[in-house]
Amino acid sequence: MARTLFSDAVVHRPLSGEPPLAPGWIMVDGERVLAVGAGDAPAADETVDLAGAEVWPGLVNAHTHLYSALAGRLPWPAARPTGLPRILEEIWWRLDRALDARSIRISARLGLVEALRHGTTTVIDHHSSPLATPSSLDLIAREAAALGVKVGLAFEVSDRNGELPFQLGLDENLRALFAYAAHPSLRALCGLHASFTLSEDSLERIADLVPFETPFHLHCAEAEEDLAHARSLGYESVVDRLAAQGILRPGTLLAHCVHLGPGDAELIAETGAYAVHCPQSNAHNRVGTADVMAMLGAGVRVGLGTDGFASGMLTEARFARDLGAERGTLLPRQASELLLAGGAAIASSVFGRPLGRLEAGEDADFIVLAPGEGGLGPHRRIRRVVSRGRTVCLDGELPGVDLAALHAEADAGAARLWECIQAL
Repeated sequence: MARTLFSDAVVHRPLSGEPPLAPGWIMVDGERVLAVGAGDAPAADETVDLAGAEVWPGLVNAHTHLYSALAGRLPWPAARPTGLPRILEEIWWRLDRALDARSIRISARLGLVEALRHGTTTVIDHHSSPLATPSSLDLIAREAAALGVKVGLAFEVSDRNGELPFQLGLDENLRALFAYAAHPSLRALCGLHASFTLSEDSLERIADLVPFETPFHLHCAEAEEDLAHARSLGYESVVDRLAAQGILRPGTLLAHCVHLGPGDAELIAETGAYAVHCPQSNAHNRVGTADVMAMLGAGVRVGLGTDGFASGMLTEARFARDLGAERGTLLPRQASELLLAGGAAIASSVFGRPLGRLEAGEDADFIVLAPGEGGLGPHRRIRRVVSRGRTVCLDGELPGVDLAALHAEADAGAARLWECIQAL
């Protein structure tokens, strides 16, 4: 395999606890990091001179919805519904019922292209298309493989559309779990919507059918209604219900975690599940602010996700930092911890191997920033994105991707999707 040396860089390995390597280099052998060092570098088949640029590990979006990539192009009414249940019913559940294979593919491609342009090399997706379920995760997988990005796949199972969509969604998760079990850049979790859209019987069926070593990916305690529903069933909290039903497992991803009860954070940490903080979405939907500092203090490993927002992870981290400082729920330094350490831990869990540290043997996933001040701020220009040893984005352009044509296709796809939404 050809060896490529990325030379003359300031190499940041924030999880190592060591200062940046400057001038540093990264030797890549195929898809993996062969070595990282400073000073004299070994011989290589090809050398890429980074001219003093900064290198950081590739970013991880630990919870998103690629199917929502066309939403910003839809003519939604100016009067936005209030309250999460109405937002779901009047916007997102109308959209996901209108999705077909064509719109799923376009959304996935657009969302993944924008992820790469923003330096994200690993995306943990949470998909829903209840009227186009069978093999829908394969459509996302094919786009991910073509673009060179790692994706965690999951289909959102819910009772809200009836028995047949519930069973088809569960079947799609089980199929994908086996189909991608050994794939190097695609893995599946079992997706659930949320506690409040799944009955006791449904959760019992799911827990019985899904192998215990399989983690789940779901929304957890996002809004007060989710907590009230769990309590109406006799549980102390949403987390209490998930634990009792066998859903709280090692590696399970719990998105949002805004309305946790006493002892919930400790239970999440004890079971080896992860929390994913989605601050922009929480603020936009006015569901409250997750107390991330308390979760970290209880030993919960917390990552960062966009929940479908189009902005990149650097913007999400800045929003988390600023909102956390304002509300007293996150220390400024902890925003970087969510972005880097939390993201690396979740990616490593999903793919079953160490990721996110820029160490020998790991996937060669890193971003190259133009020289400048400010660390990983959203204003920093991303010059190059390398995913599994392959340069997948260079100065905002992706090899083999016509951005103008993609956006034209997305515009046409959004117009068609809107017609389908109105017809439902």
